[in-house]
Amino acid sequence: MLANHVGRLKTVFCVSVAIAVLGGVALAENITPAQEQEFTDAKAALETARKIQAEKNAPEPFKQAVNFLQAADNARQQKDAVAFSRASRLARTYADLAKATTEFNAENAKLAVMREELKKIQLEIERLQKSP
Repeated sequence: MLANHVGRLKTVFCVSVAIAVLGGVALAENITPAQEQEFTDAKAALETARKIQAEKNAPEPFKQAVNFLQAADNARQQKDAVAFSRASRLARTYADLAKATTEFNAENAKLAVMREELKKIQLEIERLQKSP
């Protein structure tokens, strides 16, 4: 079951990166409202990741999200729509990965606690079955 979650996370990440990279091949032009929305969405995704402490629990993708958001901001100042769009999409993708990784790790920790509880219950059942 955990392997399925990890596999899905990897698939989502790879597809998102591919879309972000392929989406950046458009010709350079003025930054559109849709591209500005991508940037806003990336900032919101990063803030969501920050609120669940992804900076601590998934530091590498979180750092990548921060770096790409900064790159997007720099591209906006240079009026490079292609780089702006690409960096915004990558920032969002990495922020989503940081959030998903943090959530996965939290669920995995809960699962470990539940396994321990189950083990204690199984031992108690065995003990009770052996007692007269």
